[in-house]
This record gives sequence, structure tokens and C-alpha cells, in this order.
Amino acid sequence: MALVFDYLPLIALLFMAVVVWLSAFKSLIRARTIEDIPTSKIRSAHQGYVEITGFARQQNKPILASPLSGEPCLWFRYRIERYERSGKNSSWRTIESHSSTRPFILSDGTGICLVYPERAEVKSHRRRQWHGSSRRPSPGISATSLLLGRRYRYTEERLCENDLIYALGIFDTRHPPSDTETNSARMAEILSEWKQDYDRLVARFDRNGDGQISPEEWELARREALRKAEREQRGKPSLDAINTLRYSPSRQQPFIIATSEPESLSRRYRWQSLAWLLGSLACIAGVAWLVQSGAVSMTAG
Repeated sequence: MALVFDYLPLIALLFMAVVVWLSAFKSLIRARTIEDIPTSKIRSAHQGYVEITGFARQQNKPILASPLSGEPCLWFRYRIERYERSGKNSSWRTIESHSSTRPFILSDGTGICLVYPERAEVKSHRRRQWHGSSRRPSPGISATSLLLGRRYRYTEERLCENDLIYALGIFDTRHPPSDTETNSARMAEILSEWKQDYDRLVARFDRNGDGQISPEEWELARREALRKAEREQRGKPSLDAINTLRYSPSRQQPFIIATSEPESLSRRYRWQSLAWLLGSLACIAGVAWLVQSGAVSMTAG
């Protein structure tokens, strides 16, 4: 058992080295993906994994408000942490976090796209962090205070209307049903309504007076129902195709939303990758030092 405990620091450092190296690789893949995929226009974007940029617009009213600051936004993410002490140790522990999932509109001048932010990796320049003495911050107050030795830290990120947005995800265009499909569906509804009052249906379409609807008479009813459906459709405006951008289930296709230009976002991921790589090398150096120290100790013993 003592031997196992002797190797615990070595195992922990090896595990950290692997985790940090994987994080470096992940950030590098993000940077390469952003650099390799050209920016598409919404009007001409192909179906599938694309990169688009545009300005954020709200889809519905009322507009969202962030639960912590109360500021208006199109998307929010927040985290509430509590400062806790345990003996000589102290740390921040997350006690509440949430991200909004309501879609918002992205417009690039050629068209609009409905962005569903659920499961997206969001990078926003609208990030705010402050402290308070209660679990929920007081509206309009940003203060650092202590209450009975307990302190709270609030972190909030937002996307707002008119923000310049970079988005990378699965683009899909959903076309409305054709007039023929719409009319056929409405005809079926009309016939179903008429069948609710069968006596009236017979009185209207029973041409031979036998008290029943023959196949020929039913065809007359279908034609009349179709004409009624077509008349109703003429007064309605035509529906436009709906473009959406969503999460991709493939690990090779990250879903990214950011308030940055592609070039600066790529550089950010590359610097992040370098930082993770240096951290991994530091862990490996620690492993080498522990192994060498252990070997020296064994030799001395």
C-alpha cells in the first residue's frame, strides 16, 4: 500500500499531462478548422457544415434579459460560485449555472439564418465578473463584500442585438410545402369536416338519390373540397424557406459562435493551444523529475 501512495504524484502528473495535451490538440483543431473553411453567404450557402458571419437580430419579443444583471440580450450564460473554506484549503465552488437556448437571427445582407445556440461553444466579448454577499446579485449593484465568511462570485456572458457574429455549424434550409401539398392537406381537412355531418354531405352530393355516397359522388366531393382549398390558399402570402444553423454530432465539426473575426478567433485558439502545450510539457518535466528523484533515492538507499 505504501508503494502505491509513493507513486500517486507520478500517476497524477502523467494523467494531467495527457489531459492538457488533449486540450492543446483540441484547440489546434479548432484553429485549423476555422482557417480551412471559407466564409459562405447565407443566400448561396451549401447544405452541411459551413462558416457564416453577420449581425445578430432578435427573432421574437419580448427580448431576453440575463438573470443576473437584467441586461437585454439575445443569448446569455451565467455561473454563480461560492467561496468555501475547508481547513487550510479554500476554493470557488460552482453552485448554479445556466445557458439560454432560444434561437436568434443572423443576417449577412444576402439572407437570414436562425441560429440555435444549444450545445454551442460560445466566445463573447461581453463577459462580466463581479462579487457579492448573496447568492443572487442585487440589481444594478456591483460590489465585493463578505457575509459571515461567505462570498459569491458571478460570471455572465451575453450576445446582444447588432453584435457581429461568427458562426460555424450545420446549415440546413427547410423549404415550405408546395402549393399542391398544401392544397391536398387542406382538402383532406375539409373532407374530414364534411364527414362529421354525413346527412348534409349526402344531401349535397347524392346525385342518384339512393341515400348513399357512391365512388363517383365522392370524387365530386373531393373536387369541390380541392376548389375550396385553392380559393383559401390564394389569399395567403407565400412562405419563405427557413435557414437554420445547429450543432453537429460529429466531433470533427465543432459548433462555434463568437463575437470575433475568423482571423482573430483562429489566433486565439492557436495561443490557447500553445499555452496548453507548455502546460503539458511542464507536467512531463515534473514526471521526469519525480522519476529521477525516485531513482536517486533508491540508489542512495
